[in-house]
Amino acid sequence: MAKSSPTAPSFETGMLAYARSVQITEGLFHATRSDDPELRTPIAVLEKGVLGQSLDDKAKNPGKPNPQSVEFAVIPQGHDGVELSFSVRFMPLSLRPHGCGSTHVGETYQRLAAGYKAAGGYRVLAALYVWNIANARFAWRNRFQADEMSVTVRCDGITLRFDPFLFDLDRAADETEMAAALIEGDADDLAELIDLVTDGLSNGANKAVTLEVSWNAAMRPGQEIFPSQEYLRDEKKEKGLSRVYAKLPTRGADGLVQQASMHSQKIGAALRHIDVWHGSETHRAPIPVNPYGGVKETGAVLRDPKSKKGFYDLRAKAQPLLDAVENAADATEIPGEVHFLVANLVRGGVFASSNKAGEQNDG
Repeated sequence: MAKSSPTAPSFETGMLAYARSVQITEGLFHATRSDDPELRTPIAVLEKGVLGQSLDDKAKNPGKPNPQSVEFAVIPQGHDGVELSFSVRFMPLSLRPHGCGSTHVGETYQRLAAGYKAAGGYRVLAALYVWNIANARFAWRNRFQADEMSVTVRCDGITLRFDPFLFDLDRAADETEMAAALIEGDADDLAELIDLVTDGLSNGANKAVTLEVSWNAAMRPGQEIFPSQEYLRDEKKEKGLSRVYAKLPTRGADGLVQQASMHSQKIGAALRHIDVWHGSETHRAPIPVNPYGGVKETGAVLRDPKSKKGFYDLRAKAQPLLDAVENAADATEIPGEVHFLVANLVRGGVFASSNKAGEQNDG
């Protein structure tokens, strides 16, 4: 009797879910003073009435005044700076599926992660995440509000401080370039930090690593800052607010205040700008990792089904991808397709069956 051949490796199944490997807290905005580094005052979200004009081309009264109420946040008097702080936790949850419709497929994904780890792939992802922390992309519009700023990262006794102005947001920096942007700490500290993040993403003993991050910038009293903007819910519409900012109740010197905040999802979107492998000739900058390579700012989709470069197309090639990663002598030999595939698993989410869009989370 002839022996049956072993089942070919496969990444495709009706149900696949990965827990998010990068967990981020809500970011909080504080006002600071250069002459008192220990002072941190919660920045309150307030309301005001403004008289503007509608920009809608279907407005009922084009060109007429448009009174409205909006929320705003500014640097309070007596302060000359702002701090945005949060923490980010890196966990080894991409080593195996959180849920999978097939034992065989689940084992194939574990095999991919093991080969990727052995070849040093997780360190590539770790360095990209550290780059997006160091360059202050997570401050979004606020990043362009100041002429002086720094990013401080603390982890396991290491303190590093970067000058974000020395980074190009459209091109990933290597470790030498990141070290050159250090204001505090040195290249050895930077390498150790990247190693810690790598360990957090790939240590099979479920060891998590947490980074404490703060962005500090010089700003003038009364200068506006930009927290996350909320979608208008019915109760806000009834109140007549046309712009609502994210906020968290915080105990301040004068009692409870609604402190300006940045959503963890928005910070996460910035840190996920690590897809440097999309290969687009029209959009050369890194984009946030997602299965179809969607770019929110422009509406472009760089990994649509026609490109054959999206998550669902690539995972149909299990054997070639496994061969590539398991035969790689080091991270330089890992194809970009494998980096992209694993980066999506690190991102996490629920992935549908082949040729169907997966429901994704934002972190």
